[in-house]
Amino acid sequence: MKLKNIVSALSLSVAMTGCSLDVKMYDGVMSEDISSENIAELTFGSYRHMKGSGVVNYGFAFRELGSDDVSWTGTSNGSTFKIYDYTRDIATSNTEYTWELGYRAIGNANLVIELVNDLGENASRENIIRRGENHYLRALCYFYLVNEFAQPYSNNPQSNPGLPLKLDSNPDVMSLPKSRSTVAEVYDQIVKDLQDAIVDMTLPAGFTPKNNNFATKEAAEALLARVYLYMGDYGNAYVMADNVIKSGRFALEQGERYAKYAQWLPEDNKETIFAIRHVKEKDKDTGIGNKFIKIDGSGLEEIAVSDPYLRLLELHLDENDMPLDLRSKYVVKRFVEDGVKDFTVYGYPDKRYENWTFVYSEKEAKAAGYKYTQLNITKEDGQFVIADNQAGSFQSKYIQSEPYNLGKRYYVLGSDGTKYIGRIEPKVFDAATKHGKMSQYLVYAYNKNSYQEEYKWLYSPVISRLAEMYLIRAEANAEKGEVQLALDDVNIIRRRAGIPEWTVENMKTAEAGEPKDIKTIVEEERRLEFALEGLRRFDVFRKRGTLDRRYPGSHATSAGDKFMEVPYNSPAVCQFIPQAQYDAYPYKLEQNP
Repeated sequence: MKLKNIVSALSLSVAMTGCSLDVKMYDGVMSEDISSENIAELTFGSYRHMKGSGVVNYGFAFRELGSDDVSWTGTSNGSTFKIYDYTRDIATSNTEYTWELGYRAIGNANLVIELVNDLGENASRENIIRRGENHYLRALCYFYLVNEFAQPYSNNPQSNPGLPLKLDSNPDVMSLPKSRSTVAEVYDQIVKDLQDAIVDMTLPAGFTPKNNNFATKEAAEALLARVYLYMGDYGNAYVMADNVIKSGRFALEQGERYAKYAQWLPEDNKETIFAIRHVKEKDKDTGIGNKFIKIDGSGLEEIAVSDPYLRLLELHLDENDMPLDLRSKYVVKRFVEDGVKDFTVYGYPDKRYENWTFVYSEKEAKAAGYKYTQLNITKEDGQFVIADNQAGSFQSKYIQSEPYNLGKRYYVLGSDGTKYIGRIEPKVFDAATKHGKMSQYLVYAYNKNSYQEEYKWLYSPVISRLAEMYLIRAEANAEKGEVQLALDDVNIIRRRAGIPEWTVENMKTAEAGEPKDIKTIVEEERRLEFALEGLRRFDVFRKRGTLDRRYPGSHATSAGDKFMEVPYNSPAVCQFIPQAQYDAYPYKLEQNP
């Protein structure tokens, strides 16, 4: 390492590292020059640690690729594929960077907090605010790290090992924690940091809050609302989310601005509470979206949104049989009629297509996984009809439908009576034809994490936004049995999406004639709203659920059916401590099984 004289060398990871990184996250302040006069510069250093290959971008692979909202359309030797298929790797650059750079950010935050504390009553209001920002950033890092490298809070948090809790800037190796604190202890520290951040960043009269590229009181409340949610503390989650909503600082984006959420600068986006600001000059090629969509001739576009997510999203169709939900604008289906070379960013929702299909997933006959089947269809007198050369395999040549979630769900019945739930759409390219991947999968690109300022991979990762606060408040009310209050907040989100709103009355027949539970309504709305934002897998595991991945995607290629269903307490739900970090640590850490 060449960082021994740089501020970031005071982080835990430098003492622990076993790799050859030469990453200079803050320029210009040498260790011998550190003083209270550098608090502003050092705080910018804390933010800078969050960018690039750090805990936000590299950790995104863990937070999202292990969910049931994504489908890899080929195979890969890269480290992220083993996160996607749950086989894990104890020595991978992805988890190595996430762990190391996460702890560097923590070390930098520790230093700033100490410097302000040392000033005592002489600390200026500006420096107290900066201390609050660093409390927030330290909490965010520990929150991301404990969720990646430890079991969920829902699984015995008082006994399961969490993380080494390093809360000072002492660079001496022997000052490191001698063991991993429990998951509960790490969460307690996260809560304390966020509570301290709220106090420090509560502004007196005459002070204007910083914009959403910086931690603020509301950012701390928003993250604390999520933390309490993961802890099952619905009362406090409600209070924090309600505080943010009632602050009046934020508003839901509407219409095209919402449909192109990632395109706008964070400071120009009134819904974003906090984002890690990326700029074109320095961060244009560090985005997380290149695996999801191809833009301007570059990008892999090898990870698609999953069939279960699309089935939930596309229950409401317009007069042209295209998805009505505004959130469907994030999905860019690669339609055959657009041509194999077309890679538009936003798709062609108003184009009239002639070649239509009914798409459903089914078990592969000679493999552990699932594949897509496309039935060619036409529309006659308002009904979808299967082509003659395919209709013989089904009980009827007509596509059947049933009411579901205030919309319509389509299905066919096989000759053996098997019910296949599917979707109506123009014919989509298979991944082999479009990208040389695997023919049993289809190409559903996703633009939600790309195209800031209309530049391909530029993206400022959104940590918190207002929609989450409404749905946290809804979930808290659902848990209390306050059905109407929960529906009120869910409907705010659905109204923005342009789809029918829930009532106590229409809940009674929403599941194909059967009643719909309010908790399920909130869970499904969260899934629709926060797809590919890194929340879905935790929404399943925090409720002690089982992740269902029985849908098309290459996650069965190397693991077979071992991880087609993943319970919340499976050892595979968290990553190993990276081997280099584990080996370099001066004390014996408990490795994850």
